Amino acid sequence: MLSVDGQCSTSEALPAKMKSPAISNCQIDNDVLLFYFKLALAALRTALECIYAHKLGLMLSVILVLFVYVIYKSYWSPILYLKELPDVGFNHIPKGANRDMKVARALQTRQVGTKLPPPYPNGWFALAESRDLKIGGVVSVDALGHNFAVYRGEDGVARCVDAYCPHLGANMGVGGTVRGSCIECPFHKWTFNAEGTCVSIPDLDSPPKGISIKTWPTAEGDGAVWVWYDAEGRSPLWSVLSPEEQEEMQGWGYRGRNEFVVSTHIMDIPENGADIAHLSPVHSTSVFTSVANKHPYLLNFVGHHSWEAEWTRREEHRARMTLTHYYKFGKLSIFRLNAIADQNGPGHVRLRFQTRFGPVLFSLSVTPIGVLRQKVVHRVFSPWYNAVMAASFIPMESYMFERDITMWNNKRYISSPIYVKTDKSIRAFRAWYSQFYSEKSVSFKDATQNPLDW
Repeated sequence: MLSVDGQCSTSEALPAKMKSPAISNCQIDNDVLLFYFKLALAALRTALECIYAHKLGLMLSVILVLFVYVIYKSYWSPILYLKELPDVGFNHIPKGANRDMKVARALQTRQVGTKLPPPYPNGWFALAESRDLKIGGVVSVDALGHNFAVYRGEDGVARCVDAYCPHLGANMGVGGTVRGSCIECPFHKWTFNAEGTCVSIPDLDSPPKGISIKTWPTAEGDGAVWVWYDAEGRSPLWSVLSPEEQEEMQGWGYRGRNEFVVSTHIMDIPENGADIAHLSPVHSTSVFTSVANKHPYLLNFVGHHSWEAEWTRREEHRARMTLTHYYKFGKLSIFRLNAIADQNGPGHVRLRFQTRFGPVLFSLSVTPIGVLRQKVVHRVFSPWYNAVMAASFIPMESYMFERDITMWNNKRYISSPIYVKTDKSIRAFRAWYSQFYSEKSVSFKDATQNPLDW
């Protein structure tokens, strides 16, 4: 029988033989629950006592595991930090099932500006990662308004050709086969040598003369395979790396990279180096950005970044930004970093950090994969003795770079900005960057009307 409060009752007013089985079952269930509750408490108490008794050993074990993990990631499993276009700069669009559609609409309705420069300047551009292009490997790459097939011959040399076979248009970057230093079409097994000449066609003693595919000047450096693009068809006007830069890299190791897709004109990204005035508004706040923005007085306690920079023009295709970074708590400056960013053409920047623990190199490549789509990669290198610090720079630099991406993904291009005194380096940069366009450079209008997309 049940009492007024709804609990099981075993009133003695009922004879034993008349007691309900449901009442006995309820009592058994309560006893079982109480037993398991006491058992759980006893197990928890035993576990806590064990942890307390062996706390030193457990702490050392955790530290050892973390140490081994950090060493492993720094030397044997480089960090890879990837972000696609919708991942950065669209926090104002709420998450949901159709968020990607809303991001696409935001990009489609954005005003891009007027009088945009040609989207594909002349210079070297990174198409593939050297470490990922194995001997005999072939990859298909869409960039600079072209479709490329990039392959590594059995001689170890990376090469780049037009993707489409002149026979019936098969894409040799998809299913193509490497034969020595040649590439073979997957459709009908036509084979083209390193110079692009057709050297073999099945069932023919010799192929007809004049059959060839376009080959592109290719080089490797800073962990990437680079292709030379020039609207006038000229041979490379400079090298990917100078002899001094190649010598500097001897004995250095690869520590990882980040990759981003950015919706902006290619010139906007390197122009950031000349835009000294943006450093404080965009990059001064620390990792506690949201808190510091709401309560600026906390900057004296959580700290903030401080920057000093200067942009200068050097050789014809080179420019340099010198940068000094401090982390400040109030007026106290700690963790000073000196950096030099050398730009080599329109799509390659080498950022060298000099720290108390040794140098670190960030090699930045910007490759147009569409009219207003850039693939941006930072590849990180360092000597062996400061590999851990170099690897730790990757997430920190990525966090800073994402702040710039937020600006780029939502801005429009201003062909004639309202310059003020602090913008003189931007004006100088644009004049310097214009050298990478030539008479036959594809205009923004023509590139937009003839995209790679169907």
